[in-house]
Amino acid sequence: MSDTLAHRLWAGTLDDPTAPGRDLARRIAGGSGYPQALADLRVLARHGLPESGALAEARRRWPQSIDLARVALDLAADADAALSDLAAVVQAQNRRLSVLARALWARGRCDEARAVLEGIDPASDSQDEDAATRAELAVLSDAPLPPLAGPKGAHLSLIADWRLGGARVLARRYDLERAGFPAHPPLWSWLVETLMTEGDHARARHAMGEFAARCVGAADVDPVRIRLALEGENPRRARKLLDALPDRDSPWRWGPRRHLQTLRCLADEIAQTDHPDYTPFRDGTGAAIRLYPGHAGLQSLHLLARELTEPRAELARALVTGPGDPRLRAATLMRLGRHAEALALLDTALPGPPDDALRLRIRRAELRLALGDLAGARDALGDRPAAAAPAADHAYWAAEIALAARDLGTAERALAPALETFPSRMGLILTAARARFLADDAPGAQALLDRFRTLKTAQIDRDPPDDLRDRIVRDAQVAGVTVDRSVARAARALALSPPAFQPVSEARIPRRIAHYWEGPRTAAIEDGLAAWAEFPQTVHDAASARLWLADHAPGLGGPFDRLSQAAARADLFRIALMAVEGGIFADLDERPRASVAPWLDKARAVLVIEQGHGTIANNFLAGEPGLALFAQARDRIVSRLAQVETPYPWWDCGPAQMTLALWPHRAEAGLRLLSQADYDARVATNLPYPHKRGPGHWR
Repeated sequence: MSDTLAHRLWAGTLDDPTAPGRDLARRIAGGSGYPQALADLRVLARHGLPESGALAEARRRWPQSIDLARVALDLAADADAALSDLAAVVQAQNRRLSVLARALWARGRCDEARAVLEGIDPASDSQDEDAATRAELAVLSDAPLPPLAGPKGAHLSLIADWRLGGARVLARRYDLERAGFPAHPPLWSWLVETLMTEGDHARARHAMGEFAARCVGAADVDPVRIRLALEGENPRRARKLLDALPDRDSPWRWGPRRHLQTLRCLADEIAQTDHPDYTPFRDGTGAAIRLYPGHAGLQSLHLLARELTEPRAELARALVTGPGDPRLRAATLMRLGRHAEALALLDTALPGPPDDALRLRIRRAELRLALGDLAGARDALGDRPAAAAPAADHAYWAAEIALAARDLGTAERALAPALETFPSRMGLILTAARARFLADDAPGAQALLDRFRTLKTAQIDRDPPDDLRDRIVRDAQVAGVTVDRSVARAARALALSPPAFQPVSEARIPRRIAHYWEGPRTAAIEDGLAAWAEFPQTVHDAASARLWLADHAPGLGGPFDRLSQAAARADLFRIALMAVEGGIFADLDERPRASVAPWLDKARAVLVIEQGHGTIANNFLAGEPGLALFAQARDRIVSRLAQVETPYPWWDCGPAQMTLALWPHRAEAGLRLLSQADYDARVATNLPYPHKRGPGHWR
């Protein structure tokens, strides 16, 4: 049944999804044996197909089967009733308590799950498995690890040390004790993947070598090796490894993990093309999700494929009202710029175990932060967990919220213990570097960036290119440069002491909006255009920009044509346009969720202070025609572009130059400087549009 049915599902949706269940019911009634009936029911559950009476027939014949009761939970429309039934069957036999405990744990009934395992019968045939589950749930509860011998005990001791003591403790144990680690594939698989997750790629690669040498032929060796390639941003190596696996041309025989890795590799490959077409990725995720509709990783990839290919407004409506895990749907809504809808959807999420509950808190805090609600973000995040691993996850977001409020002390107090216990987590390191920059400790920020670069080099096996953070931190260390000539000094001053808005009653910013976009108008771009339709819109591209420049700024035609990056052309053009016409300019990866008109009232110019390092953003600009601010920014950019052979848009013609241009005008009446939180309250910013996944995006 399994191979034939999987082949049909891979090819397309079944004409009658109930038919396999009805056929199975007839076979069971006709005398099918228990092992085959159980295997076939598990196939139905795995593929998300209705059992159509087969389960009832099987349970009539084998009423005491714990496995059938567990399959019933997977297939049940009423999960509570099925869970109660499973409990009755397990408790009546006082064996295989781990089956019931894991089902309770997955539904957030953690105290009940652990209580079930307190009554293990030492004479039962499941005593070893039940004791191992009891120890595992203790570790996941951050409770003391009960005594457990053997490879499973060694594995759990590593997990416990990582959770309670952090990645530093895990690395120390690996360095000192690895020779004594048992040849237990789950231990080595967990170890390599955890070291990868922690950003410790040098040890992860070493551990991969140990894993392959000690556990020859283990099923997990190839998948972990493939994940190393994917995490190392090396899809070519990942593809080579994937193609060497058995059943290359029979994907209906693959397990979920192989589908997941193949699809990740495909998405990375498509992103590297000049004109990405994600249709094959969408088709692949659609086929995989027909095989494994309940697999969270494949569900997430399928939602990503839909995000990359479908009209966004329609997709958003479907996600708000449709089926599926609310957490996954909320994550996609957030990426679509529908943060309020995502937040509401999370209220429908079912309870889960402690780590899931923390992730839910973090996601709520992230959404509140993206909505500009800093107090709400702090409340949603809640108190710091006691154990090191969940505390480090909490610390990252606590610091991000504090930095958004420019509360440097709180940010650094949150980060300090997390960096001590998890010294190679790149996200923590970069957030700490920003905090050090804002605290006027450029050498400290540089040391953190150097640490990040070392880790990133180990991850991707090459030196990463400079980013905006490298440039601004280096700028902060240049001695003897006055604030009016230092991007870093001006940005830090604006971030920590933004000037107050002085309204000007006669100010008149034109109520019209301009955009710049080169290339096809994807579903994402069309969504952005529709969202900005509050005012009359003009969309410029390279051709229309050249015509405009010829009429209004003929001296800029040459510099414009010399720029090879679309992002740099857009940066130069927007400032030239604003200097002459004023109005509003907005990037199309910004999506307003409320009117921006109130910002324009009694203002001569409206700009945004970026969250990261305090520079002046150029994704949203508003101003009266003919402002000296924009004329000087234009001239500064043209001068800068004449000095560099390969411009870096953010630095040479974007926010860095806007910051220097603004500095002399910071105290002028009519200048409204919005904080990032102010801006986020009305506009979803810097959304992850498809073009950003590949080399076409300037970053």
